[in-house]
Amino acid sequence: MANFFRDNPDLVFQFRHGLDWETIVDLTENGFRLPDGPKDLKEALEFYEQVLDATGELVAETIAPRALKLDQLGTRLEEGEVVFPPELASIYEAMKELGLFGIAIPRELGGTGAPLSLYLVASELIARGDVSVMTHYGFHGGVAAALLLYSIHEGTAVYEEGRIVRTRFDEVIRQIAAGEAFGCMVLTEPGAGSDLAAIRTRAVERDGKWYLSGEKIFITSGHAPYQLVLAKTEEGEGLGTLSLFFVRRKVERDGKLVDNVRITKLEEKLGHHASATCSLLYEDSVGELIGKRGEGFRLMLVLMNSARLAVGLEAIGLAEAACRMARAHAAERKTMGKPIAEHELVAEKLLDMETWIQALRALAFDAMNAVEIATRLDMKLRVDPPANAEEKERLEKLQKKMARRARRLTPLLKYMAAEKAVEISRDAMQVFGGMGYIDETGVHKLLRDALVLPIYEGTSQIQALMAIKDHLSWATRKPGSFFRRAAQARLLARTAGERILREVYRAEALTFRATELILLRIFSDKVRKEWRDAMRGKDPAELGRYLSREFLRHWDDRADFSRGLVHAERLTRMLADVAIAKILVRQAQRFPERRALAERFVHRMSLRVEALAREIEGADEAVFEAIAEHRKLAQSA
Repeated sequence: MANFFRDNPDLVFQFRHGLDWETIVDLTENGFRLPDGPKDLKEALEFYEQVLDATGELVAETIAPRALKLDQLGTRLEEGEVVFPPELASIYEAMKELGLFGIAIPRELGGTGAPLSLYLVASELIARGDVSVMTHYGFHGGVAAALLLYSIHEGTAVYEEGRIVRTRFDEVIRQIAAGEAFGCMVLTEPGAGSDLAAIRTRAVERDGKWYLSGEKIFITSGHAPYQLVLAKTEEGEGLGTLSLFFVRRKVERDGKLVDNVRITKLEEKLGHHASATCSLLYEDSVGELIGKRGEGFRLMLVLMNSARLAVGLEAIGLAEAACRMARAHAAERKTMGKPIAEHELVAEKLLDMETWIQALRALAFDAMNAVEIATRLDMKLRVDPPANAEEKERLEKLQKKMARRARRLTPLLKYMAAEKAVEISRDAMQVFGGMGYIDETGVHKLLRDALVLPIYEGTSQIQALMAIKDHLSWATRKPGSFFRRAAQARLLARTAGERILREVYRAEALTFRATELILLRIFSDKVRKEWRDAMRGKDPAELGRYLSREFLRHWDDRADFSRGLVHAERLTRMLADVAIAKILVRQAQRFPERRALAERFVHRMSLRVEALAREIEGADEAVFEAIAEHRKLAQSA
């Protein structure tokens, strides 16, 4: 039988070697002290692989063959309720029977008790079959895991000897684990997409209860019975005015189950037709506050960051489907006396597609590893910290280190995987030629489905801004560390023993140089601005005192960093390229069979990084002139 896990040697390799399973499983199973868990690492990994084996078969035999049909049927809204076609409902029933919804939910709450990473690997498999199915699947275990973390955060989860006794959301988590319910994350509003500080949905407290009023749009799986809603509770502006609420879509009143939240619209979309995207109306809807007032955005980040990681895996799964479809067609289609797979231009395109997919998967597993360990350590330190002070300090340091790595890699993965999924599905259509434009081939569906990936769960531009903000903040906050790393990269670019390492360090040195150039422009502009505005009419001798005491206290994140923000995507691509190259080289050093992939990627990476560095160095001023002209026109209108 067909199996989307077994037929993918690269995915099998990453599953077996791309994660620090020893640490992850030890944390998940609490040192193998749990009576109903695996007795050792070998038993745990054998079980995890069996889960993926079963998932790969299900996707290949049940989901993928129905993908085009699901695309044609979509979902519909009837009398205020979202209705799935029978083909889609039967898929979720099969996933339920296999226990896929509870993979990452603790056994004490009805789940399998496996790591979140296993859930995410299953997500890539499902996305290869159909991204609409995967998207809805993500709002099962992902929401349940978030609810558990929220309960731990607010102190309403009780653990004894490493086992959960109860949480605030026990009933809900159990329903999700059983496949009987799911959740959704509710953020976007008209005029408040990427700018969540502009949210206007209000939550007010009356008689000890919270009531939400407002409109939300573009909510994936918005028909969920359980909703995590971001709403404004405090006066003023900014993200600190937002709080997070648990809202049931239906509540019981006078013995009847009635709407607490109304579905007002089901969006008709370019792709993802079997995924319900809803508009929701809250009219004095009853909600329950999660955590404290004003920390809603910080709490929602738990789910948002997991969702961005999931989108990275979703993009890789879709790209895998597109590449395989293109390669199969290229092997069969003959022109000029030979299969088009043997024409140089097509062969290079196919090879480039495969290289990027394997490179992105390596990045995804490295990011997963960091997220999993950071999250598990945070949970352990909150509910079951070591009695030994030295061990506790060691775990705290490791948690901070992995959390920083997760924060650095997640936006790079979301950005690059989403952008490459569009590019790869577009290339697949090109390989098909005119046939790719015909409905029956299905390649057009992959392109339509891919186009939203750089948009939802934080646009590519938002990911780039996050990445460059953290990178520049590190450089300005810890200049000693930054310049030491830069000097080390320049030295190793000349002295590293292997050519592949010299190429990687040369690319990293170029990235540091581009960062230094951006910072120099930022500081130069800032000094000129301060001299013109703050020091006007003052003694020039005061400039030194002002720069040393006041200068760094007067930063406008938007205006003062504009010289860096214009290069956010370029620098993000450089950072991602170098990060991937390091991961692949590290793997090649341990596994010789990975060397060809590492060398192929690194060679092309070094050329891309050099070109991007030259673009940053070129510093086209036209964009700032265009912005100034736009402001001028807006003011005169």
